[in-house]
Amino acid sequence: MRPLRVLVVATKAPWPPVDGGRVVLLNTIEALAEQGHRIDLVAPCIDDRDEITASLEPICTPHLVAAQPRSVFGSIVGAVTCGVPVTVARHTIPAVRRTVETILKAGATDVVHAEQLHALAQTGSAQSFGVPVVHRAHNVEGRLWAYSTGHRGPLTRPLVAFEARRMSACESAALATTACTVALTEPDRRALADLVPGATVHTIPAPFAAELPAAPGDLEGSPAVVTLSSATWAPSRDAVDRLARTIWPTVRRRLPAAVLHVFGGGRGLDDLDGVVRHPSPADSRTAFPENAVVVIPERHPTGVPMKALEAWARGLPLLVDGPTAEILGAEDGVELLVAHDADGYARALARVAADDDLRRSLIAAGRRKLRDNHDPAAVADHLARLYRWAVER
Repeated sequence: MRPLRVLVVATKAPWPPVDGGRVVLLNTIEALAEQGHRIDLVAPCIDDRDEITASLEPICTPHLVAAQPRSVFGSIVGAVTCGVPVTVARHTIPAVRRTVETILKAGATDVVHAEQLHALAQTGSAQSFGVPVVHRAHNVEGRLWAYSTGHRGPLTRPLVAFEARRMSACESAALATTACTVALTEPDRRALADLVPGATVHTIPAPFAAELPAAPGDLEGSPAVVTLSSATWAPSRDAVDRLARTIWPTVRRRLPAAVLHVFGGGRGLDDLDGVVRHPSPADSRTAFPENAVVVIPERHPTGVPMKALEAWARGLPLLVDGPTAEILGAEDGVELLVAHDADGYARALARVAADDDLRRSLIAAGRRKLRDNHDPAAVADHLARLYRWAVER
C-alpha cells in the first residue's frame, strides 16, 4: 500500500521531548516514519531552530517557523476580533498558517493532522485544497478549563469559567467540521462524542515504548518516593501540595524512613519533614531512579497521565488515585496500586516497600499494559488506517 504524505501542524516542536505533549507527538512521528510514511511538520519555533531541525530531520521534514505565540494582550485582541477562545487566539499565528498553505499548494499532501485544538485554526486552508483534516485531542479542553476554575482566585475564576465555555464551543465546531477526531483515552472519546452526537471520534492511545532505562537508584529514602509537579499548571501544584502537607505526614508516621522527592514546581515544601524538592529535570529519566516508587496524586479528569506510562516503561512501581487508574485502564494490585486517602497511601507504600515480589509483579504487568495498549507500531497502523479512511471519504 502506498505510503501517505501527512502534514502535521502543531503548536510547538516535539523536540526536545520535555513534556507529555511533545513526547506524544515525537513518538507518533517516529512510528509513522518507521512505517514509510512521509511527514511534513509545521510548528512555530524561535530558539535553537538549527539544532531542533537537525534532531527532527531523520524522521520528518521539519518546517520550523520563526514565530512564537501571541502576547497576552495580542491574544485577547485576537479572541475578541475572531470570536475564539483566548488560548486558541494565542496559538493562531499568520506565519504558521502561510507555511501550511504553501505546503498544501504543492499538492503532495494526503491528509492534515492537527495536533490539539489549538493547532486547528492553522489548517483552515486544507478544505479549499480538498485535503481532509484529522484532529487529535490530547484533552477535552472545555472540561480541563472548567476543572481549573477550582484552582483560581475569586477575581480570575469567572474569566476562566467563561473561557471553559468558549473552549467547549470551539471543540464542538472542530468535531463538526473535521473529518474525524482522535482521543487518547476512552473516557475522553465519550466526553467528546457527547458534545456533538453523530461526530466521528476514535480512541487511539498515546504511543509509548514498553521499556526504557531508569536512572541510577541513588535517591534517599526507604522507600524513596517520587512525584512530579508542573511549574505552570496550578492543579498539578495544588495536588502535590496536598500530597506533601496532608498525606505525607501519615506516611511518615508509618514509614519513618520514607522520603518524598518532588521534581518541578512546589511552593514552600522545602521545610516539610521527609520532603525533598528538586528542579524540573532536563532529562525526564532523572526523575525515575530505579529504587523509587512513583506517585501520581489527584489529577485533572481528562488526557492521559504520561508520567504513569513513563514509570511503567522505566520499571518503577506506580501508586495513583482511582480516577487515574480508570483512565489508564489499569487494575489495583495488578499494574499499579490505588489509594484514596492518607491511610491508603501509607498502606500501599508499606506493601510495595516490604514485598519485592509485588514490586516485580507490578513492573512486569505495567510493561505488558504498554505493549498491549501503547505499542507505537500499532498506534501508527491505527492512525494510518484512519488517515486513509479520511482520504477515501
